[in-house]
Amino acid sequence: MSLSKSNKEELTSMGIKLGIPVALLGVGILVVRKMFVSNPDGTSSRVAPSIKDTVIAKENLTISVSDAGIFANTLYGAMLDFGTDEKAIFSIMDKINSKDDMLLVIKSFGMKQYLWGTRAGLIGQNYNLLGWLKFELSTSELAKIKLKLNSWNIPI
Repeated sequence: MSLSKSNKEELTSMGIKLGIPVALLGVGILVVRKMFVSNPDGTSSRVAPSIKDTVIAKENLTISVSDAGIFANTLYGAMLDFGTDEKAIFSIMDKINSKDDMLLVIKSFGMKQYLWGTRAGLIGQNYNLLGWLKFELSTSELAKIKLKLNSWNIPI
């Protein structure tokens, strides 16, 4: 079954009339959200504090840079996709012994798109490790690591 030329033109015209405003609205929402809801380092000001000006004292580190990368990747894997592996998160957090260790892990984690724990290229928001933890852990679970972070003056 094929459409007549006039039907094709009418459908194309309707698609353009509806599609362009919807696409522009979506782009506008993304732009406004990126402009008004972020710290200088790209994290959401509602969820994760900025760590742009943070200095890591290398003499205070008790883990290596490669360990920090492994910890960051393990934490990412524990929170990625549906379901959170809280046991893995707490296990890694127990291995972090100083503020500088934690800052190195946060830096190793970097900025990752977040949308309900999944990879979300266009519609997700960039968050650092602290933002991901805040979204993925319940209030009582977050309280378990908050004491440690507060003792190091790392707000979450």
